[in-house]
Order: sequence, then structure tokens, then C-alpha cells
Amino acid sequence: MGFSSLNDGYTHSCGHDGHISIGLVFAEIIAENKNLFKGKIILIFQAAEEGVRGAKAIIDKGVLPKIDYMFGGHLALSLEEKSSFSAGSTGFFASKKFDVTLRGKSSHAANSPEKGINALLAATSIINGFYSIPRHSQGLTMINVGVLKAGSFRSVIPENAEMQVEVRGESNELSNYMFEEASNIVENISKAHKCQYTITEAGSALSEDCSPELVDKLYDIVEGMGIYNNLYKTIKIKGSEDYTYFMKYVTEMGGQATYMLWGADIKDSFHGGGFDFSEKSMMNAVKVLCELIKNIL
Repeated sequence: MGFSSLNDGYTHSCGHDGHISIGLVFAEIIAENKNLFKGKIILIFQAAEEGVRGAKAIIDKGVLPKIDYMFGGHLALSLEEKSSFSAGSTGFFASKKFDVTLRGKSSHAANSPEKGINALLAATSIINGFYSIPRHSQGLTMINVGVLKAGSFRSVIPENAEMQVEVRGESNELSNYMFEEASNIVENISKAHKCQYTITEAGSALSEDCSPELVDKLYDIVEGMGIYNNLYKTIKIKGSEDYTYFMKYVTEMGGQATYMLWGADIKDSFHGGGFDFSEKSMMNAVKVLCELIKNIL
């Protein structure tokens, strides 16, 4: 399976390299045996997953029909044993990703500092404010500033600053709480520093639950295959997935959805430079997909 990058030394380092190969092999098998199935099978190779933008974009396009059963999955996420499988997932954090841009005024830092408006100074004050947002009694919340860019030269007061930020919460309400608090901080500190600002949402994910009946059905199917030593109905993942938009879409229309996990004996942490997974785990994932289609269709 051609899951390796064509560019030597580059990898996604999370699992999606393998997911694409799993989907392509599964598609080939289905195409070769399509006369054996009744119904429609839709394969979604979701773009922009890492920025939690792809699922909502697909739904908003209006291209999806009513769906009876929807299956998503991830290699090794919170399930490091290579011979393990979970039929469902819990603990999806709702999340909002957003970009903050600040506009001040450049000036010579020694000759005329009073004429400048320091966007970098405003940004650092905002960041300190972000990390001072009170935690919430209703569950876990978090915020992270992953990128800060500002300035042009050491003797020039920085005119512009850019930040890439994310908030997360154990519920949709908690994620919204963090975003509203962060937005208020940007507004008020920008005004205090006389900076102009913009906040641009860059992606989002929901906190949703898998359909219990489908989790039970999938668990029974995989148990009968006998290819995994350790089986779980659900595993708590403590991450964010915009696949939750698909789950919400399907269940609101009367369908069922789940998000399975394939143990893959991972090396290093997710997004780490030494990340890798066993190739056998990919074949097991293909077998699971084929078996569930055989049982459902």
C-alpha cells in the first residue's frame, strides 16, 4: 500500500497517511464485489481534518444524502496496543480554531517611540489574558496559542501581529464559553493598546456521542472475526474531531454513527517526528470495514 509520502523524509505523523491507503484498498475491494451488496456505499476522503474544517464544509455543500449508518475511524488514537479495537469513542472535545490579527503603527524605536503603536506588545498582553481565563465548574477547558508572528526589524516598533489560537471544552457550551472569553480579551486589550483587530474563525469541532446501538452492532461483528485480542465498546480519546459534525448530521436525520479505533502499536507520540504504526493494523482495518459492510448490506 502506497501510504508513504513521495517526498523523502516527510510524513503527516498522525495516522491519516494510513487512513487514505485503508480507504483506497477498501474501495478497490468493494468495486470488485459490488454485485454482492445492496444499497449505496459512500466513501468520504475528508479534507482539512487537522484544522477541523473539512466535515462542516462537506455538509454545508449539501452533497450528502440521508445516511442510515456512518463509520469513521482512526489508527491508534488512545489505543496503542496493536491487537486492540474499539467500536466507539467518547470524550470528544468541542473546539474552535481562530486567527487574531492586530494592526498598530510602526515607528523608530529610539527616534520617535511615542509615534508608534506596538502590536507585539498588545499581542503578548492578550496571550497573558488568554491563559488567565478562569476554568469552569462544568468541565475541562483549555486554550493554546500555537503561533505568534510580529515585527519586521529590531529597531522598529512592530506594526502587525498575528496569532493562531484554539480553545477546547468537554462540551459545546464550554468551548463557546472559552471562545467568548478569549474574544472579549482581544477586544478590550486591543482597545487599551489602541490597536485595530480582527478575529477570524478557522475551524471547529463538536462534542458528540456515538450511537449506542451501532456501537453494539459493530462490537459483535468484530468479535466474531477473531482478529483482535482486546475489544472495547468505547474508549475515551480526549481529542477533537470534526467528524462529530457528520455524527450530528446523521443522527439528526434518524441514522446512526460511530467512530472506531484500530490499535496500531504506534511509535512516538502523535505529530512526533518518530511517529509510525504497524502495517498489519491497516490490513485489519480494511478487514473490519469489509466485514461490517457484508453484515449491514
